[in-house]
Amino acid sequence: MNFVRLRLIYPESVAKEPIVCNLCKSFNITVNIKMAKVTQDSAILNIEIDGDIEEIENAIKFLKEKGVDVQPIEGQIFTE
Repeated sequence: MNFVRLRLIYPESVAKEPIVCNLCKSFNITVNIKMAKVTQDSAILNIEIDGDIEEIENAIKFLKEKGVDVQPIEGQIFTE
C-alpha cells in the first residue's frame, strides 16, 4: 500500500459539500483525517490517503476537479 499526506483547502463554493465522503465512496482508498478546521464558509483538512498509487492519483484529480486546493504536506508519496 502507498500513502500520501495532503492539506486540502476548500473554497467557499464547495465548503458545504461532503467531498471526503464522496472521495471514499468513489475510490478504493482509505482516508484518515489528521486535522480539520471547518467553518460555514471554508475548510482546511490535513489527511492521509492510503491505497494503490493509481487510486490515489485519481482521488487527487477528483479533489482538484471539485475546486479543492490540494497541497502535499511532505512533498512525496510513501511506499510500504
